[in-house]
Amino acid sequence: MTDIAATAAPPTPADRRAVWIATALGFACGLPNSLLLGSVGVWLTDAGLSFGAIGALSWIGLFYAFKFIWAPAFDWLVPPFANTVGRRKAWMVLCQVVIALCLFGMATVDPRDNLLLFALFAVLAGFASASQDIVVDAWRIETAQTPEALDKITVQYQLGFRLAALTAGAVALLLADLWRTPEDPAAGWQAVFAMLAVLMGAAVFATLAAPEPLFAPRARSEALTDPDVLALRRRAVVPVALGWAVSGAALLGFMFYTLANPGANAAEFRDAATPWILLLTIGAPLGLSYWLARKPHVLDQPTGAPTFVDTLFERVLAPLADIVKRYWVWAIPVLALAMTYRIADSIWGSFAQPFYKLIGNSNSDLAVAQKMVGVLMTMAGIALGGIGVALIGRLPALLVGGVLAAVTNLIYVDLAHGGAWLDGMLAATGLGGFLSWALAAFVGSFQAAGATIFDNVNLGPALNRLTAAIALENLAGGFASAVHLVWLSSIVNKRYATVQYALLSSLALLVGVIFRPRIGAYVDTVKDAGVQAQADAFANVFVFAAWIGLVAVALVVLEMWRSRRAASA
Repeated sequence: MTDIAATAAPPTPADRRAVWIATALGFACGLPNSLLLGSVGVWLTDAGLSFGAIGALSWIGLFYAFKFIWAPAFDWLVPPFANTVGRRKAWMVLCQVVIALCLFGMATVDPRDNLLLFALFAVLAGFASASQDIVVDAWRIETAQTPEALDKITVQYQLGFRLAALTAGAVALLLADLWRTPEDPAAGWQAVFAMLAVLMGAAVFATLAAPEPLFAPRARSEALTDPDVLALRRRAVVPVALGWAVSGAALLGFMFYTLANPGANAAEFRDAATPWILLLTIGAPLGLSYWLARKPHVLDQPTGAPTFVDTLFERVLAPLADIVKRYWVWAIPVLALAMTYRIADSIWGSFAQPFYKLIGNSNSDLAVAQKMVGVLMTMAGIALGGIGVALIGRLPALLVGGVLAAVTNLIYVDLAHGGAWLDGMLAATGLGGFLSWALAAFVGSFQAAGATIFDNVNLGPALNRLTAAIALENLAGGFASAVHLVWLSSIVNKRYATVQYALLSSLALLVGVIFRPRIGAYVDTVKDAGVQAQADAFANVFVFAAWIGLVAVALVVLEMWRSRRAASA
């Protein structure tokens, strides 16, 4: 975002202070992210809200995916009090205050009484949280005066982010269980959000104590003087900008419409709008990219002034057109693979915790199985993915990861039907006994110390099944994510490395997230038939996800064939 001249000066007290403040800023970024993309779904489940509402509200996650679009605005606009505390710090404080107020606003609203106002607070918090991520990332890069300092600041930032994920995930779930009442399972959530809103507000003090980096906006490049190229770029960007604006308005409008009218049948609107949204957000940019790839010098010349049009060209059309230019007709299957490889998990990700709750697990069970064991297994899967790439190669590992990510959806089918296969596997391998001992020892150690936070954990076969299912799925997901990242890194152009990866990741998330309300509405059709009927509906969703995952596997096979053909040629 900015050009900062590197210096060789020794670390100053401000530099050393920045390393530790980065932990607090990482916490400030991770807290709303985990609350809005995870814990809110559990709150709505405890409150008895529909799965359709949970799926619609999950569209908040798109703010995080497409934040790169409005990131340059923080270079163009001057926030209030910038002359007093500094531009970066002023933006961070503004975002943090908005997030804290919105979280507190959510704490004062019962979603059963006013779901629309609750969602409005959540949407504003999501936008402010994604914006805070942009400014904190810029602060990290601009504050570090050496590569070593940047590494230290980044590590501390990640530490703070993970601590926030643990707090907003595991700790929030455990406290919600402790503070619930027999009459109202959702009673504890308002107190949890109020407490975390105060914690979020405390981040303002860390921001004010942070050193303000030297801000030097990028000047206009004088290299691009061809008016025809400038005009061509602008003609290409305008329809893309309009298409994305219409799509964004449609998504937010439909989300609020669904939440405001929970009894309304929005299936026809949803089914009619989804193809058009995908056409406007993916199809139109791809078609324009094929057109731009045939125009000489359009991609080779540098971007001009950092206006919105130039930014959109640089971050959307130029990366896509570069891929089209390099792969031509093969760009379509390559992009399809990039956008569908992790879709099997993406389409039902927001329903994971509501599903676990549906089949009888407590919030405390989720805290232990998903937020603690699951995170460890994801990290193990990432490590195994790196080993797999080193041992068998990039594309073979991509194939293995795709198969594992698809097949592990079937474990959840078994879990939805009672977990007979999981029980047999745990008994045959001895893992059931190990999990019973390990989980009992973990919970017992806290209880022996007088802590009551784990008192609502239900030790036994059900928790063992849940833990085993999450562990296997997260192990496969971690492996698949690691090898996918390696493959994506191999196909991006170094000139567009950052923006190409960000764009492909965002479009992949859009493809998965856009179908979530449809899944929620599907499960809601059997809501009156009882818990098992809803669990059976979820089982069908998991089977569908497995088939979608196999589409990605087929695309991997096609990519392997293309790569061998290109190598032999």
